[in-house]
Amino acid sequence: MLKLPPISDPDRYVGLFVYDFKTHVSVGYTADEIRILRTSEKHSQGQAFEIYRANEVGGFELRGASTERLNARESICFLRNHHSDARADYDQLVALAKAHPLQVATELMLTKMHDWQPQHVTALTYPAIAANAISGWLSDRQFTGGDELACGIDRSRELYREGVLRIASIELPTQIDYTSRSAEEVLRRVDELVQR
Repeated sequence: MLKLPPISDPDRYVGLFVYDFKTHVSVGYTADEIRILRTSEKHSQGQAFEIYRANEVGGFELRGASTERLNARESICFLRNHHSDARADYDQLVALAKAHPLQVATELMLTKMHDWQPQHVTALTYPAIAANAISGWLSDRQFTGGDELACGIDRSRELYREGVLRIASIELPTQIDYTSRSAEEVLRRVDELVQR
Protein backbone atom coordinates (compact mmCIF):
# COMPACT_ATOMS: atom_id res chain seq x y z
CA MET A 1 0.00 0.00 0.00
CA LEU A 2 1.30 3.46 -0.92
CA LYS A 3 2.12 5.83 1.91
CA LEU A 4 0.96 9.21 0.65
CA PRO A 5 1.94 12.51 2.24
CA PRO A 6 -0.81 14.55 3.92
CA ILE A 7 -2.64 16.65 1.33
CA SER A 8 -4.80 19.69 1.92
CA ASP A 9 -7.60 20.27 -0.63
CA PRO A 10 -7.32 16.83 -2.30
CA ASP A 11 -10.01 17.65 -4.90
CA ARG A 12 -7.57 19.87 -6.79
CA TYR A 13 -5.29 16.86 -7.44
CA VAL A 14 -7.89 14.84 -9.35
CA GLY A 15 -6.51 14.23 -12.85
CA LEU A 16 -2.90 14.49 -11.68
CA PHE A 17 -0.57 11.60 -10.85
CA VAL A 18 1.28 9.95 -7.99
CA TYR A 19 4.74 8.50 -8.61
CA ASP A 20 6.19 5.75 -6.44
CA PHE A 21 9.97 6.13 -6.55
CA LYS A 22 10.35 3.04 -4.27
CA THR A 23 12.16 5.22 -1.69
CA HIS A 24 9.25 7.65 -1.37
CA VAL A 25 5.97 8.61 -3.01
CA SER A 26 5.39 12.01 -4.59
CA VAL A 27 1.99 13.54 -5.43
CA GLY A 28 0.94 16.06 -8.07
CA TYR A 29 2.58 15.29 -11.42
CA THR A 30 1.04 15.91 -14.85
CA ALA A 31 1.04 13.14 -17.49
CA ASP A 32 3.86 14.91 -19.35
CA GLU A 33 5.91 15.03 -16.15
CA ILE A 34 5.34 11.31 -15.58
CA ARG A 35 6.70 10.69 -19.09
CA ILE A 36 9.82 12.66 -18.09
CA LEU A 37 10.31 10.46 -15.03
CA ARG A 38 9.71 7.28 -17.05
CA THR A 39 12.39 8.26 -19.60
CA SER A 40 14.90 9.23 -16.92
CA GLU A 41 17.46 6.46 -16.40
CA LYS A 42 17.51 7.03 -12.64
CA HIS A 43 13.73 7.03 -12.10
CA SER A 44 12.37 4.83 -14.92
CA GLN A 45 11.57 1.88 -12.62
CA GLY A 46 9.02 3.81 -10.56
CA GLN A 47 5.28 3.25 -10.78
CA ALA A 48 2.74 5.88 -11.81
CA PHE A 49 -0.85 6.11 -10.62
CA GLU A 50 -3.61 8.40 -11.84
CA ILE A 51 -5.64 10.22 -9.19
CA TYR A 52 -9.15 9.74 -10.54
CA ARG A 53 -11.18 10.64 -7.46
CA ALA A 54 -10.78 12.31 -4.07
CA ASN A 55 -12.85 10.56 -1.43
CA GLU A 56 -14.92 11.95 1.44
CA VAL A 57 -12.16 11.54 4.03
CA GLY A 58 -9.56 13.49 2.06
CA GLY A 59 -7.78 10.53 0.46
CA PHE A 60 -7.38 9.52 -3.15
CA GLU A 61 -8.66 6.73 -5.34
CA LEU A 62 -5.85 5.70 -7.67
CA ARG A 63 -5.43 3.54 -10.73
CA GLY A 64 -2.21 2.33 -12.36
CA ALA A 65 -0.96 4.32 -15.35
CA SER A 66 0.93 2.13 -17.81
CA THR A 67 3.48 3.59 -20.22
CA GLU A 68 1.23 2.49 -23.11
CA ARG A 69 -1.75 4.47 -21.78
CA LEU A 70 0.43 7.50 -21.03
CA ASN A 71 1.66 7.56 -24.64
CA ALA A 72 -1.50 6.47 -26.47
CA ARG A 73 -4.36 8.48 -27.89
CA GLU A 74 -7.94 7.30 -27.59
CA SER A 75 -11.20 8.29 -29.27
CA ILE A 76 -14.89 8.37 -28.44
CA CYS A 77 -16.79 8.05 -31.72
CA PHE A 78 -20.44 9.02 -32.10
CA LEU A 79 -21.75 7.10 -35.11
CA ARG A 80 -24.79 8.32 -37.05
CA ASN A 81 -26.87 6.96 -39.90
CA HIS A 82 -27.20 10.41 -41.48
CA HIS A 83 -24.58 13.08 -42.17
CA SER A 84 -26.86 15.88 -40.92
CA ASP A 85 -27.12 14.24 -37.48
CA ALA A 86 -23.34 13.77 -37.30
CA ARG A 87 -22.87 17.44 -38.27
CA ALA A 88 -25.31 18.46 -35.52
CA ASP A 89 -23.27 16.42 -32.99
CA TYR A 90 -20.08 18.11 -34.20
CA ASP A 91 -21.57 21.61 -33.96
CA GLN A 92 -23.00 20.91 -30.50
CA LEU A 93 -19.63 19.70 -29.18
CA VAL A 94 -17.89 22.80 -30.57
CA ALA A 95 -20.45 25.02 -28.81
CA LEU A 96 -20.13 23.08 -25.53
CA ALA A 97 -16.33 23.33 -25.59
CA LYS A 98 -16.49 27.09 -26.22
CA ALA A 99 -18.80 27.51 -23.22
CA HIS A 100 -17.00 24.92 -21.04
CA PRO A 101 -13.35 24.44 -22.14
CA LEU A 102 -11.82 21.01 -21.65
CA GLN A 103 -8.93 20.30 -19.27
CA VAL A 104 -6.95 18.36 -21.88
CA ALA A 105 -5.96 18.90 -25.52
CA THR A 106 -8.75 17.30 -27.57
CA GLU A 107 -9.35 17.12 -31.31
CA LEU A 108 -12.88 16.96 -32.69
CA MET A 109 -13.33 15.39 -36.13
CA LEU A 110 -16.27 14.88 -38.47
CA THR A 111 -15.64 12.08 -40.96
CA LYS A 112 -17.19 9.38 -43.09
CA MET A 113 -15.81 5.89 -42.44
CA HIS A 114 -16.77 3.70 -45.39
CA ASP A 115 -16.03 0.44 -43.56
CA TRP A 116 -17.95 1.34 -40.35
CA GLN A 117 -21.67 1.02 -39.75
CA PRO A 118 -23.11 3.61 -39.25
CA GLN A 119 -20.63 5.53 -41.46
CA HIS A 120 -21.03 9.16 -40.32
CA VAL A 121 -18.73 9.76 -37.36
CA THR A 122 -18.12 12.61 -34.95
CA ALA A 123 -15.01 11.73 -32.92
CA LEU A 124 -13.25 13.21 -29.90
CA THR A 125 -9.56 12.21 -29.75
CA TYR A 126 -7.47 12.86 -26.63
CA PRO A 127 -4.64 11.32 -24.56
CA ALA A 128 -5.88 7.90 -23.42
CA ILE A 129 -5.01 8.68 -19.82
CA ALA A 130 -7.66 11.45 -19.89
CA ALA A 131 -10.55 9.10 -20.73
CA ASN A 132 -12.31 9.60 -17.39
CA ALA A 133 -11.99 13.38 -17.62
CA ILE A 134 -13.49 13.37 -21.12
CA SER A 135 -16.39 11.07 -20.22
CA GLY A 136 -17.03 13.18 -17.11
CA TRP A 137 -17.06 16.35 -19.21
CA LEU A 138 -19.57 14.79 -21.65
CA SER A 139 -21.75 13.55 -18.79
CA ASP A 140 -21.70 16.93 -17.02
CA ARG A 141 -22.80 18.59 -20.28
CA GLN A 142 -25.50 15.89 -20.77
CA PHE A 143 -24.27 15.23 -24.31
CA THR A 144 -26.19 12.33 -25.87
CA GLY A 145 -24.97 12.27 -29.48
CA GLY A 146 -24.64 9.29 -31.76
CA ASP A 147 -26.98 6.46 -32.74
CA GLU A 148 -24.14 4.18 -31.61
CA LEU A 149 -20.84 4.64 -29.75
CA ALA A 150 -17.39 3.22 -30.42
CA CYS A 151 -14.44 3.92 -28.13
CA GLY A 152 -10.81 3.11 -27.58
CA ILE A 153 -7.22 3.25 -28.72
CA ASP A 154 -7.88 1.02 -31.76
CA ARG A 155 -10.69 3.28 -32.92
CA SER A 156 -8.34 6.25 -32.71
CA ARG A 157 -5.79 4.46 -34.91
CA GLU A 158 -8.48 3.72 -37.50
CA LEU A 159 -9.54 7.38 -37.64
CA TYR A 160 -5.99 8.48 -38.48
CA ARG A 161 -5.11 5.86 -41.06
CA GLU A 162 -4.40 6.88 -44.63
CA GLY A 163 -7.38 7.45 -46.88
CA VAL A 164 -9.93 8.46 -44.23
CA LEU A 165 -12.25 11.21 -45.52
CA ARG A 166 -12.07 14.08 -43.04
CA ILE A 167 -14.92 16.54 -43.50
CA ALA A 168 -14.05 18.91 -40.65
CA SER A 169 -11.73 18.99 -37.63
CA ILE A 170 -10.82 21.41 -34.86
CA GLU A 171 -8.71 21.52 -31.70
CA LEU A 172 -11.28 22.26 -29.01
CA PRO A 173 -10.73 25.11 -26.53
CA THR A 174 -8.90 24.11 -23.35
CA GLN A 175 -8.40 25.59 -19.94
CA ILE A 176 -5.61 23.55 -18.42
CA ASP A 177 -5.19 24.05 -14.69
CA TYR A 178 -1.64 22.73 -14.50
CA THR A 179 1.09 23.51 -16.99
CA SER A 180 3.79 20.86 -17.18
CA ARG A 181 7.22 21.89 -15.97
CA SER A 182 10.52 21.46 -17.79
CA ALA A 183 12.42 18.18 -17.48
CA GLU A 184 15.12 20.00 -15.55
CA GLU A 185 12.67 21.27 -12.93
CA VAL A 186 10.85 17.92 -12.63
CA LEU A 187 14.13 16.05 -12.03
CA ARG A 188 15.44 18.69 -9.63
CA ARG A 189 12.35 18.35 -7.40
CA VAL A 190 11.93 14.55 -7.20
CA ASP A 191 12.59 14.54 -3.44
CA GLU A 192 9.58 16.76 -2.74
CA LEU A 193 6.58 14.73 -1.58
CA VAL A 194 4.02 17.27 -2.85
CA GLN A 195 4.76 18.69 -6.29
CA ARG A 196 2.00 21.33 -6.41
